[in-house]
Amino acid sequence: MASAGYYREEANRCRKLAAASPDSDAAKRWRQLATEYDDLAEALEASDRLHLQRGPMQQQPMQQQQQKTVEDEKDEN
Repeated sequence: MASAGYYREEANRCRKLAAASPDSDAAKRWRQLATEYDDLAEALEASDRLHLQRGPMQQQPMQQQQQKTVEDEKDEN
């Protein structure tokens, strides 16, 4: 899974491409992509904060069922 830092770097790269683009439509799209990458980074950071607040989930012990034997079936009848 990508980190928030990765998305921030991609957002910065998109902003640089927008600034260097001679085409205003392309520059606008690069800025939109930068905003989307920033949003992804923010969502990931918020998710990480929430996970740290809650702590790791505890795993419940598993119970195994025993198979019926022929004698058990005779007792039921």
